[in-house]
Amino acid sequence: MVDNTFPHQLLHQAATQPALVALRHKYLGIWHQQSWRELSDEVGSLARALAELGLGQGDTLVLLTYPRREALLLSMAAQWLGAIAAPVDPDLDKDTLALLLSHLQSRFVFAEGQDQVGQALLHGATRVVYAEARGMTAYSHENLHAYIELVQTDTKGVHPLMAREQDVAFALYRITDEQQVQVEHFRHVELLQEGRHLVLTERLGQREEAFAARVFATSGHLRYLLSPWLTAGFTLNFPENIVTRDADRRELGPTLVVGTRETYQRLESLVKARLPIAGSYVGRFVTYALQSDGSRFQKLLAYWLIKRPLKDVIGFSHIHLPLLIGPALSQESLHFFRSLGIHIRTWDKIANWRTLSATTSNKLLAETQTDSIKRALS
Repeated sequence: MVDNTFPHQLLHQAATQPALVALRHKYLGIWHQQSWRELSDEVGSLARALAELGLGQGDTLVLLTYPRREALLLSMAAQWLGAIAAPVDPDLDKDTLALLLSHLQSRFVFAEGQDQVGQALLHGATRVVYAEARGMTAYSHENLHAYIELVQTDTKGVHPLMAREQDVAFALYRITDEQQVQVEHFRHVELLQEGRHLVLTERLGQREEAFAARVFATSGHLRYLLSPWLTAGFTLNFPENIVTRDADRRELGPTLVVGTRETYQRLESLVKARLPIAGSYVGRFVTYALQSDGSRFQKLLAYWLIKRPLKDVIGFSHIHLPLLIGPALSQESLHFFRSLGIHIRTWDKIANWRTLSATTSNKLLAETQTDSIKRALS
């Protein structure tokens, strides 16, 4: 029986379907793919390299990055060693981000590029792995490591797999309106159980094409995207960057998308921007074609002339399971998507945030404000 941890599930997929595509990512306009065997080998290499840098049981690897394959692989490499992955959204405002990083005080950080590297070093990181080399020549810090260097590190042997199912796999952090730091922990066994439940309930299989366009800093993406990917063994796709995500989604045509209310509101606006002016001849035709109680001919006409082209606008032409996590969509938005044949399903769980001590949060807030003043005066 496969142990209930992310690294064990990765090894299981590599052993049972080594040649199938596990991950696809876009780089310089070209889609690149990796099989489960290749992905497993890369994670193993990263685990050995991270161990040589000093990462070990109970340590935290902060992921200060946008959605990208390197962050996912480093997460599993850290978990391989019994460490915890802590995704942090780099788009947080500077003071909030500074407060979180000051609290975490993690020695190990994976940073997107120059800006994130600077933030990590400012808040005590001593081992920083970066993805983008642009601008990094300005740093002479001996503890900076390019991701590609870790993969190519000449290490011998396989590091023992230290992950256990009751270990914390991910930790998410947030700042409340009262400026208190809150944390939510996710154990391997919990995430994988929920992932299997989704796979069985929604009948997901190996042929699914999932799209990962958001940073993994929400519990829903951990539960209903990463975990099902490892349990069902389908393909996970990463856009080139946050700017190209809509174009990349249209090109790919995924079958599984996990999004927040804001995600679907943005997609709704993209579709509505293509609609003709209400009341015009074409506008009246679209309204007629989208009526759900129309004849069979009307529905067939609506699909090929209206629904299919509009679904192509947002890359939903092959969608099988559009999932909503977090706050609900309005009934008006849900009705609009249903008129296009897109039936959004809600899968979410009440968060279990734990507030850290007020003393710790207040102290960190004061330190952060002092640092902000110093930077403003310098």
